[in-house]
Amino acid sequence: MYLHGFNSSEHSFKSNCIHKTLESMSLTDCYLMPRLSWEPNKAIAQASTLIEQHLSEGITLIGSSLGGFYAGYLSEKYSINAVMVNPAVSAHTLLVNYLGEQTNPYTNEEYVLTQEHMLQLRSLDTPMMTPERYWLMLQEGDEVLDYRKALKKYPNVRLTQEPLGNHSFVHFERHIDDILTFANLL
Repeated sequence: MYLHGFNSSEHSFKSNCIHKTLESMSLTDCYLMPRLSWEPNKAIAQASTLIEQHLSEGITLIGSSLGGFYAGYLSEKYSINAVMVNPAVSAHTLLVNYLGEQTNPYTNEEYVLTQEHMLQLRSLDTPMMTPERYWLMLQEGDEVLDYRKALKKYPNVRLTQEPLGNHSFVHFERHIDDILTFANLL
């Protein structure tokens, strides 16, 4: 299941790359790419419902940015694997700079991000307990997030760390086969 980031959507570049690869293998029925609510508690409830519906089949999360933050919380809650691509760390302090009116450029949805939403994010900031469940993918050129914070929060996990790059994770498609192997689909 792909978890998109803040002001993104289920049709982000990374999600579409994974979908196209699975489509070429006739495996799209095993790929979930929900449009998550901009409200943290609602996004977690949406993802939790889908996880619970598919948990017996086996599920791996792939989260980007804020979706990576959510993936960390959900991985611990459900004891499932998570690939975190340039994940937001301490999302409640990171997104405080975005308080106020927002427009999602993918969906054109308009909403107001409030301090209450930061409190919701803070409640989801869970310590990592099981390093073997995680794969952390970082590009040091991320212009939005400091990759070193993710390294500090997620020590001793499987790590792909690349110099340069950016927040979108340049050439993400190079890693899709490895991600699918990590998810036990290959």
